[in-house]
Amino acid sequence: MPNTSFELTVLGCSGGPISGKTCSFLLKPSYVSIESILEKEIDCLLALDAGTGLTSIVDILQHAAPNGGNHQKQVNYLLGLYPNDIETANIENFIKNIKIVHPFKTLSSNSKAGLSSMTALQLADCILNSISAYLITHSHLDHVCSLAINSPGFKTPKDVYASTSCINSIKSSLFNDEIWPDLVSMGMVNLHEILPNYKINDYYSIESFPLSHGTINDGQRYYSTAFLIKDRLKKDKLLWFGDVEADIISNGNFNEDIWKKVTPFIIDKTLGTIMIECSTVDKAPPYYGHMTPTTLFSEFIKLRKFCVDEKTGLKNNLNADDTFYKNFKIQPLKDLNIIIIHVKESMENNNPRITILEQLNRLNSEFNVGLNFVMALPGLSLIL
Repeated sequence: MPNTSFELTVLGCSGGPISGKTCSFLLKPSYVSIESILEKEIDCLLALDAGTGLTSIVDILQHAAPNGGNHQKQVNYLLGLYPNDIETANIENFIKNIKIVHPFKTLSSNSKAGLSSMTALQLADCILNSISAYLITHSHLDHVCSLAINSPGFKTPKDVYASTSCINSIKSSLFNDEIWPDLVSMGMVNLHEILPNYKINDYYSIESFPLSHGTINDGQRYYSTAFLIKDRLKKDKLLWFGDVEADIISNGNFNEDIWKKVTPFIIDKTLGTIMIECSTVDKAPPYYGHMTPTTLFSEFIKLRKFCVDEKTGLKNNLNADDTFYKNFKIQPLKDLNIIIIHVKESMENNNPRITILEQLNRLNSEFNVGLNFVMALPGLSLIL
């Protein structure tokens, strides 16, 4: 198994069109308990995007309580939308070779009296106000809405880190005294442009990269962001992509630049997990700035090429799909965790997550890459 320095809690991971379960994650060191964060006010809890927030935290806590019912209900919310596939929709079919834990479960039983006597909403409020910072990939509503809706619960100003273009959009189109009160001018939201290798707190530093997320009506490119999150104590890394399209679709080198950057971390095993979208099953274009299994896999074989070339010292001109890389003795991406996020719900009554995972694993076998594909599901924490 790869490294286990991170605990990623999935609050939401849907690509729409349903609301309330869109992309948002909590990230903390796996070696720091949620009790310590709340009781000792340890500054190490990050929010990755803000498509959902307080509501999802409350849902998780209610199902974690001793008499709060079965947490499978929360976990299976997205899976339960497709009754035709419910017999095959077991968590074990979607998440393999990664330790799963129930987030916040110990808060109701192992905490000090002050925490254990709180309601789910009160505990959720404590967790919300323990968030050290928000990292925002882009300003689409399914990635920022809870930053506004949850803001009446903020007891102290919130730090938000994003690209310059994303910050400008949030200021002009969200916190503008029309869509929502101008919390920036009020000092309740502090917007920060990301600097190279930026230290968020004593536990994490981040590096950001621009992504292509399709084009807007005037033909201009719309940008999203990828974050390389580094554990400052353990030196492990997590690579998280916002909404993104393949380089073969954008006619750019946005993803290639990231792969070249992280190749050394793949080789030295300090990067064990990549979070990236795969919004739909394979289909004909247009893709609207998103990934399908086939376009996503075009990126992974390119990453493998860079890793093999780096390990061998070769700078050859072979295509990434050349059999040289498929037949390479030691596959550099073997067991690398790929967490799939932002799957769009289907109205066909066929679970898209099952099909996407099948298509990815078929390509995984066809190209002999050895990746460990994991489907994100709300209400679970993954140890990465």
